[in-house]
Order: sequence, then C-alpha cells, then structure tokens
Amino acid sequence: MQREWSLTIGHEPGLLAWLLVIACVGLALVELVGVVRRGLARSSGKPNPRARAGLAAVVGLRVLAVLALLAVVLELGVRIQTYAGASRRVVVLIDHSASMALADGPADAKPGEATTARFDRVRALWSAAAQAREDWREAGVDVEVRGFASDVTALTRASADALELEPTGGASELTHALVELAEADAGEGAPLAGVVVISDGLVTHDRAGTQHLAAVVDTLGVPVTSVAAGGPTIRDVSISALHVGEFAFVENLTEFSAVLVAHGCEGERAEVSLLRDGEPVATKQLRLDADGEQRELRFEVAPDRTGQFVYEFAVTPLANEASVANNRRAFVIKVLRDKVRVLHVAGRPDWDVRALRTLLKRDPNVELLSYYILRDMEDTLRDDETAPLSLIAFPTEQLFREELGSFDLLVMHNFDAATHGDYLGNVATYVREGGSLVVIGGDLGLGSGDFAVPEFTKLMPIDMRTALELDRKPFAPKLTEAGRRHPITAWLGSSGRGDWHGLPALDSFNPANHARDGAEVDATALLVHPERHAADTRLMPLLAVSEPGKGRVVTLTTGSTWRLGFAPDLPLIDGARPYDLLWLGAVRWLLRDASAERLVLEIGQTEHALGDPVELSVRTLSASYAPEPAVVVDYQVRPLDPARAHEAAAAEGQLSTDGLGRATTRIEDLPAGAYEATAWRADDREQPDDDEGAELGQAARRVFLIGAGGRELALVDADPGTSLLRDLAQRSGGEFIEAINGDELPSALKLADLDTLERSATGREDVPLWDSWIALLVAIAAFGGEWVLRRRIGER
Repeated sequence: MQREWSLTIGHEPGLLAWLLVIACVGLALVELVGVVRRGLARSSGKPNPRARAGLAAVVGLRVLAVLALLAVVLELGVRIQTYAGASRRVVVLIDHSASMALADGPADAKPGEATTARFDRVRALWSAAAQAREDWREAGVDVEVRGFASDVTALTRASADALELEPTGGASELTHALVELAEADAGEGAPLAGVVVISDGLVTHDRAGTQHLAAVVDTLGVPVTSVAAGGPTIRDVSISALHVGEFAFVENLTEFSAVLVAHGCEGERAEVSLLRDGEPVATKQLRLDADGEQRELRFEVAPDRTGQFVYEFAVTPLANEASVANNRRAFVIKVLRDKVRVLHVAGRPDWDVRALRTLLKRDPNVELLSYYILRDMEDTLRDDETAPLSLIAFPTEQLFREELGSFDLLVMHNFDAATHGDYLGNVATYVREGGSLVVIGGDLGLGSGDFAVPEFTKLMPIDMRTALELDRKPFAPKLTEAGRRHPITAWLGSSGRGDWHGLPALDSFNPANHARDGAEVDATALLVHPERHAADTRLMPLLAVSEPGKGRVVTLTTGSTWRLGFAPDLPLIDGARPYDLLWLGAVRWLLRDASAERLVLEIGQTEHALGDPVELSVRTLSASYAPEPAVVVDYQVRPLDPARAHEAAAAEGQLSTDGLGRATTRIEDLPAGAYEATAWRADDREQPDDDEGAELGQAARRVFLIGAGGRELALVDADPGTSLLRDLAQRSGGEFIEAINGDELPSALKLADLDTLERSATGREDVPLWDSWIALLVAIAAFGGEWVLRRRIGER
C-alpha cells in the first residue's frame, strides 16, 4: 500500500479577495524587509550575534504568522491518498487467430521442411518467459494477459501461465483489442504503462486499416513491445480475394474472378475449379507464379435457372501446404431473369390485344413473341400444301410442341384454340410443370367453348367446359376480399378504388361459373361481375387465379381492360395508369416475384461466422394472400458439399405459424461449409428433394455459408506482418522481438514513466489545517512573539 500527501485549498477566493490577500501579504513582507534592514544597519559597525539571531527570529515568526493567517483565509488542508496494488499495469495481447496455426520456417529453410507452427513458437517463447513475467511483477507491475482473435478473451493467471488458447479464431482484431484498452475506465486498477503484442502481424490488409491501427497506438501513449511469431518461409496456395457481384442473370454470360497467391510453389502446376452447389462447373490448369505474386482467375458462366446458388473457387491441394482451408472461397449469387420470354397469341387484332402487346414490348426485360391469327376455320379446312396462300400458317407444331417449355409466360388472348390442333394437353403439362398461363376472354376461345378439354379445364379457376357467350353490357367490377390482398389487385383497395370509383366501365364479359373443383387448384376470384349467375349464389368471376401443380394461371373473362389505359380523364394512381398496375402486377405474380410468394423462407444473412447461430423464419399466406395461421411447415438444412451428401440432414423439424402467419427457429453449431435450407408445407403431397422443385415453387429455398473463409487465411506470408509489428514498436517507443530468431521477452520492459500516469486512489483522507484552535494559537503566538522580540532589539 502506498500513500501520497498533497496540499488543498478549501475556499477559492474571488479576484478582489485574491488582490486583497496579495496586498496584505505584500505589505507584511515589505514592512518585514524594512525591520531587517534597519536592524542590520544598527549592527553593521560592530558584530552583535544576539541582534542578528533576534532578527532571524523576527523573520521566522512573521512568516509563520502570515502562513497561519493564509491557512485560515484559504481553508488550507492536507489530502492523504492511498493506492493499493501495483503502481503500473501491463497488458499482454496474444493472437490466437487461425493464421497462427500455420507452419513456416526461417529464411534458409526449404518450403515445407523444418517448419514450425507459429503458435507452437509462441508457446515456447511464453514458457521461457516465466521468470521474466515474475520479474515484471516484482518490479510492481500488474500483468494482465488477454487472447485476441475475432473477440478479446481475458485469461486468469493460471490459464495465462498455461497459455490455454487455441489458434482457431476467424479474424485478428488487434485494433479492436487496443481500442478496448484506450477506452477503458482509468479508475479500473493500476494505470496502463505498457502493452505487449504477440502475433504474426497479419492483423490488417490495407492502408486504411494500418493507419487506423497506428492512430490507436498513438492514442494509448504507452510503449508497445511487439513479438513477431511468423517466419519468412512458407509453402501455401490461397484464394486471397473474390471479385464477384451479388446478382447474375439467367442464360447470360457472367464473369466470376478471384485472386490466387502462391508461396514456395513457383513453377508447379495447380488445378482450379469453379463449383456450383458443390458440383463442378468449369476447371482450369495453370502454372504457379513466383513467390507472393498475384494471379487472377477468371471463369465465365451462363446460369441456366433462377434462384440462389453457392458458387466456389477451389484449388486442388498441393503436397505439404501450410493450410488447405484457404484453397477454397465460396460466395452466394442470386440468379435473376434478364429476359422474360413471353408467347402472346391472339385470335384477331383489336384494341385490347394492341394494349397488352404494347405494354409487354415496352419492357426491355421482356422478349416478346406475338402472333395475330388472321386465318379462320375456313382457311384451315381448305388448307392445301399446293395452294398458294397470302397468309402464313400459324406454327402450332413448333410453338406448342417443340418450344413451349422455353417460354416463361403464355398468353392466349381471345384465342380460337380449336382451330389449331389438339395441343391443349401440352399446355396443361406446361402449366403443371411450372409454366405460367393467361387466358383472356372474348367471342373466340371462351366464347366458342374451344377450351373444353378435361385435362386443361381442371387446371382453370373458372368453368370452361361449355361455351361462354359474350355480353356487351357495360359494368363496373367489384373487388373481392381476396383481391384486396392479392399482389395483382391490391392497388385497387389501397388507392380507395375498390368499388371501381372513377375508373372506366368495362363493356365485354363472358359469364362464367366458378370452377367446380377450384379448391383443388387454390382457385380464387379477385374481381367479380356485379350480377350473380343463375346457377351460382356467388358473383360471377371476372379476374381469377389458380395454382395447379407447380404452375400459375390467370383467367380474365373480358377483353376490355384496355379502357383502363386509354379512357378520357383517366385517373393516375401513384403516377401510373390503372392498366399498367393491373397487368404488371399479374406478370410479377405469374413469374413468381419474391413479393408474390405464398411461402417465404428467410435467413438473416448469407454468410455466418463459425459458431454463430442461423436464424431461419418462414411466412405463410393463404390463396387469397391473407396471413395463414396454424400452418405446419417442415424445414430441412443440408450441406451442399457432394462429399457430405450421404450424411443426415444438419437440421430438420417442423414449425407452426402464429396468428400473423410467421414462425422462426434458430439453428446452432453448424460446421463450416455451404448449406441449403428448404421449407415446404407439411400437407404437400410430395416433399421436394431437388433444386428444380424448390425453384418452381414446390418449396422455398435459400442457401447460406458457415465460416466462408474471408481474410483471415487469405494472405499468409508473415513478412508484411513482421514489418507492421516492427513499425508499431518503433512508433511507440517499445521493443521489437522476433521469435523465429530465438529472441526472448525482456526481464525489464519499456514502460511509461510513473509520473506521467494517472492513478485512481483506493482511499482518501482530508485533514484541515485551519479548522482548529491550533491555527489561531499559532497566529497569535507568532505575532505576539514578534512584537516582544522587536522591542528587545530596539524596534517599535
């Protein structure tokens, strides 16, 4: 325990009071000088020791009296502060990130030979420094030991002596560890007098990071002793950086590139592969460059389907590599549609056909193939291969048998289906396998009963088994409750036009019944005719949707929606024509835009650090897009690595949605790797087990990465790290030590001077000098004694 004394002022006078105190003290001292001079003048002719002693006593009493009065006026006191423990503190930061597990060697070592793991080198140095640490403590220094990687870990003295750390951390956050020291409360323990950093120095990889680290060291203001644990010789190949985007477009060439760095492998051949979901996409052979040279790897791919996928650069490991964990770098890419292929076939040109064709052609992301059917039944019946015709025959065989699967969307617009062969079975198969279909009414097709094919009609949301005559009476549709929530028509309810207020009336309608077995395909009416059908108590469907199999269907029993885009005094809704809102909403829903899915699987982020939990959530909506509670959803998480395909699912289970149609779960302790999460409704008849099923909507699918690598092992050469540690030591006035050379920790560390440190006392006692009879007695005795002495020596 240490004690320190200091003088304190209990009462701080104001400016005028200070001037008065100074004036009084000055007058007292001036008068005293006059007494001394006169006394000396009287005794100058003859020595008089007694007179001189009397003068000295007068001076002493006068000074004592003035001090006593100042003690009373200023309320002087003595402060006694007590300090417990050591007077200074040293923090030792030991790097236990994954790069510390790499094996390297001295400059004269051959790659792969005579190497030592960096952390083994640290263990040997730490063990040899046991006596040095005792010397620090005996010198009154408190020693704290902390490990740092992604986070800072405080060690007890026993665990520090045994160095109970493992080099498995995912990052080397030295800057963060030093910032914690700089921001620590000065009142916690002894003041920081020095820092010891034991690391390979691979703690930052860019200029900005290095400058930030140097600024933090400057802020600490104490010597930093650095120990470089790395060696200059290493054998390793690593993917040091990725140059990829977040998105790619289906069927479009996309370039993925990465940077490869090799050490100690000059002239050797390596095989580099690009994988998708664990399966090879392309492979290259290359010859490795000189030590430390960067080599750019480029692959061009054309994704063949939409969705989320894990791509990965992988270098086949070489013999005796320091680490193979950095031979692979994975990333997640979302593949989007670039061009949506739409086949639009119309029975004849009219305003409604023209409006939809113009809207689709205006979108640069739509590749539109449009046909007007100008040949009627008579033309078809008299068709003769030898007869000259001015109109080209509709390519039924090519479009509906050979190329139908290449289209994302098929629009049958008042289409005379029966005229062009028996192909509706192909269209039905196309829809069940994930295709999107729009059927628009009119006097042909729906009006003539051409779609009355059982295989086709059972997929539709309306009854098409009979001809539906065309009614030309104007009307204003009504929005259903399902329509208020559905992505196609929700804009009507949100804009306050659910009753068709202000919108032009429609003037054609095919009176249709709801589909007899509509519940089997989730048939839902969004817009209805204001009049009831005689055979049904419900209002007749105008705009209806269904979801048969993996596909989606929209039926519109009117050919007059063009009036929503061209009528006079047409109101704009959020700056858009009602026609555009209706059809763009329909196209987004048909093509499964994310906002239109009924089962949504969400994962907070695509990359997770090793050990971090994965938050998985699902959201369910009914066919009418209302939150669907009490839905049981099965989920499964499986590794994407084909080598682990035989393993059981990494996680699986069931969730039940709440009143808002949501449910969440947390998945813990997943090993490093790429994973696929799949969720599907428990009552689905068939569990999806492939990527195609997930993409087509049989299930929701997401991919994510655990411990995806990153920067920790991207650069493994210790030379830049050694230079960084040397610069930090020189910058702060510390000592630099290289473990590879056999250097040891010094018994006497370079520390900040004790006088420059701010310490916090553990105890304090204030003793007043003025608040007692002693101060007054001293003042009276001093003035009285002075008066007596002055009379004895002849002063008045």
